[in-house]
Amino acid sequence: MGRDKALLPSAAGGVWLTALIERLLSMDLPVVVVSGRPAHQACVNKLKRVRLLPEPAPWNGPLKALSHVLSSDPGDPLLVLPVDMPCLTTAVLHQLIDAWRRDPSTAAVADDGDVCQPLLGIYPSGPPFQRELMDQLNRGDHRWQNWLGRIPHRRVLLPSHALLNANCPEDLATFPV
Repeated sequence: MGRDKALLPSAAGGVWLTALIERLLSMDLPVVVVSGRPAHQACVNKLKRVRLLPEPAPWNGPLKALSHVLSSDPGDPLLVLPVDMPCLTTAVLHQLIDAWRRDPSTAAVADDGDVCQPLLGIYPSGPPFQRELMDQLNRGDHRWQNWLGRIPHRRVLLPSHALLNANCPEDLATFPV
C-alpha cells in the first residue's frame, strides 16, 4: 500500500493501532503488541496496561511475530488481530470469543462467509499449535494458511462488513478515517 496502516488516522481518535488497542482494553483483555517499528513502539509506550514486545529483525511476517508470543505451555490462548480491520467492533470480537469458548481445544478463525481471515482468530497455546508453528518456521515456511492446515481449527462466521481490510489505497475510501 505504501503507507503504514497502523498509523492511519482513526475515526475513533488516534491512529488505527491505538484505536484497536483501546477497543481491546475496553473489553478488559490483556494486550501485547509485537512490532519492530519505532513508530508503533512510540504509540504503544503512551498507553497503560499494554505490553510491547519488540520484534527482532528480520521481520518475516505475522506468523513469525506470533512465534514470539505463542507459548509452548497449554492454557495461554491468544486472540490475534490485524491492525487493518478498522470496522471490527467489540460485539464481533465477543462473537469470536464466545465461539472459541465452545471448544477451546481448537483455534477459532474468522470467516466472512467467503474467505477465511486467519489473522483474526483465537489460537490455543501448547502442543500441537506452538510445535507446528515452530516446525513450519524452521522449514522456512512463513505462510499462515499452511500453518492453519496443520492445526485443529474451525471457521467462525462473522459479519463480512466488520472484517473488511485495507490492502490498497482504493480500499481506504470504504473506511471511516
